[in-house]
Amino acid sequence: MKTKLVLLLSVMSLQFCTAQNSQTIKNLEAFTRAYGYVKYFHPSDEAFAVDWNKFSAYGAAEVEKCKNNEELVEALNKVFLPIAPTIKFGLSDNKTPYKAEQITPENIKDYKQVYWQHQGVGFNTLYANKKSNPYQSVRVNKKAKVDKSAKFGNLMTWIKPKDLRGKEFKYEGWAWLEDGSEGQGQPWIRVDLGKRKVGFFNNSRNNPITDSKWTKFEIEGRVDSTAQGIVIGCFLLGKGTLYVDNIKLSYKEDNEWIEFPVTNKDFETEGLKTNGKSDAKWRGLGDGYAIKIQSKDKQSGSKAVKIQYEGETSVKKGEQLFDCKPEVGEIIEEEITDGVYCQIPLLVFGNKTETYPPADKQSLEELSSQVSKIKESPDDLYVRIGNIVNTYNLFKHFYPYFDVVDVNWEAELLSALKQSYADKNGEDHQNTLLRFTAKLRDGHVNVGSKYNYNHIPPILWEWVEGKLIITHVKDKSLPFKRGDVVESIDGKAPSDYFANTHSLISAANEGWLNYKAINKSLAGKKGSTITIGLNSREHVLTRAYSKDEVLKSGDVKTDKYRFYNDSSIVYLNLDIIEMDTINELMSALEKSSAIICDLRGYPNSNHAFISHLLKDDDTSDAWMQVPQIIYPDYKNVCSYEKHGWFIKTQKPYLGDKQVIFIIDGQAISYAESYLGFIEGYDLATIVGQPSAGTNGNVNPFEINGAYRISWTGMKVLKHDGSQHHGIGIIPDVRVEKTIEGVRDGIDEFLEKALELAE
Repeated sequence: MKTKLVLLLSVMSLQFCTAQNSQTIKNLEAFTRAYGYVKYFHPSDEAFAVDWNKFSAYGAAEVEKCKNNEELVEALNKVFLPIAPTIKFGLSDNKTPYKAEQITPENIKDYKQVYWQHQGVGFNTLYANKKSNPYQSVRVNKKAKVDKSAKFGNLMTWIKPKDLRGKEFKYEGWAWLEDGSEGQGQPWIRVDLGKRKVGFFNNSRNNPITDSKWTKFEIEGRVDSTAQGIVIGCFLLGKGTLYVDNIKLSYKEDNEWIEFPVTNKDFETEGLKTNGKSDAKWRGLGDGYAIKIQSKDKQSGSKAVKIQYEGETSVKKGEQLFDCKPEVGEIIEEEITDGVYCQIPLLVFGNKTETYPPADKQSLEELSSQVSKIKESPDDLYVRIGNIVNTYNLFKHFYPYFDVVDVNWEAELLSALKQSYADKNGEDHQNTLLRFTAKLRDGHVNVGSKYNYNHIPPILWEWVEGKLIITHVKDKSLPFKRGDVVESIDGKAPSDYFANTHSLISAANEGWLNYKAINKSLAGKKGSTITIGLNSREHVLTRAYSKDEVLKSGDVKTDKYRFYNDSSIVYLNLDIIEMDTINELMSALEKSSAIICDLRGYPNSNHAFISHLLKDDDTSDAWMQVPQIIYPDYKNVCSYEKHGWFIKTQKPYLGDKQVIFIIDGQAISYAESYLGFIEGYDLATIVGQPSAGTNGNVNPFEINGAYRISWTGMKVLKHDGSQHHGIGIIPDVRVEKTIEGVRDGIDEFLEKALELAE
């Protein structure tokens, strides 16, 4: 009898938990949808001023534990009325009409109509105030403070490379981030090669300073043999305060580290060069940041550098971006979860001091106090949920490719919300964000944070002829060679191991997915291991290298250009060749019979070469389109702001020769803009595999915990107006790699191009 009673209680408990979980997810779904409607489309002063990142966590915590829809409506009112006093929530079976009179002042003489207009989206995005940014959001007829601050405050110095060329180096120092800072510290080093060309570069994007105690940082690499200068420094990305001290640069000689002299490396002997004149070697840069040497906090000695965000703002009038606007009394009326609806005005009236009606001051102050207490740690359940809420809404209302991407975004929201309860820490949350956004199939999507790990073992691999093949081996002592077939990875079949890797990658097509998976499948924390089954043996490899270090280990040629067939065929590597160098080669190009352009990657600012292939000036003016939005859910888009490059022809004309472009799945974004002209104007024979199928300016945003998510904010078409996203540039001649070709070190794409050229 006792056993039966225990079993019955267990079943009842499970049913209760399931019911609670179902109601909990309903509560969060309702909050999520209301959050996006108010944030992006309700133009009250109070909503505009709230910290939306922290508000997402606060609101999630407030509604989550509601036991039924009645409690949910009450909680939603508590959360939203202080920032949206004209909002209305109710039960769907008791819906009443919305009265426009409640948002209309008796005397509207001194009031203007206030509403949101979005060109793409520029509200709460990282590039919102950049002059070159094509994305803008405006509350029409309302002035707003615009943060004109730089995105980071930077400490830096320039060093002559002297005896460092071609040698391994180690850049190290100490830094810490004050509690309450919303940004992160990033030590960085760059090797300049001259003519705006950059060699080695590392800005600690994947290993930032976030600790609130002195932490040692370290970057290792190799100075390029053609280095003209080395720049080292550390910057504060975002808001907060960062301290830096005791910089050290060393190089390896006879297997020993030797310190290289850096002027004022401990900041004890001189000041910084900022806006005024100074002979100091170290400089502080960044509008809105105070960068100075101080003596209160230091790692050792008597001084250290303090980088502090102070902000630099200006007031900007909200001027209309385009003609489309909502009407007085026009509202969002939606069922935000089963049984609960909301009504939210798209337009309110406002004067110089406030929007009408103003919020209850006491309620607003209480809410602001609660929101300000939110800590941004992803160890907090509600911070994780808030990040899902934030991410869902930005894409829901502004992602331009839902019409060509097969995804049920609402179902993915519910899945991600549920997964947030299972996640335990920031790394788990990173993977949830990656899996959530991967479903969008946008090759520009990336989730950046301190949990990105990019160290790999001394090998690279690739899928060839249905098998996972070793393609590069840095450590020659390993019993591996090019073309070896991988049999297992950490005890799993390669296909099973890669299935998990693929779930973390947002890719518009298979080519970009495979390219990204090559590195991601190998990457992990520095010093961690991966077990490779090969030749019926298991080999434990340590992750200690960057991908570039493995690529540059002697297996890959990186010539900017080459001549074939007595110089009648000229090969241009568009990934690395500068336009200046192409211009220097113009005579040889003019005399050649064929030109092979390798664009398996990203162009080095050399798209002016297109002008020598065009017979007539480019007039295509609508292949880049920024949506103009006043309604939620990407519905009833007003129009599109259209952009083109409008390239003019230049002499000498090279289009009368045989021109061949080599491409593959890693050609993305700028590369596809370049290739769009080649395909659209039929300027060359295209050889290889389809490009990534993702183009358009990225529009990154940041959420709690310093997670930064990039994505595509505009719609890009082919020059004939057809779909580009997910399709890419299709080659005229397709090439497949072979295992035999990998083993023999043959570039089969280039071989095919040469065959066609000859």
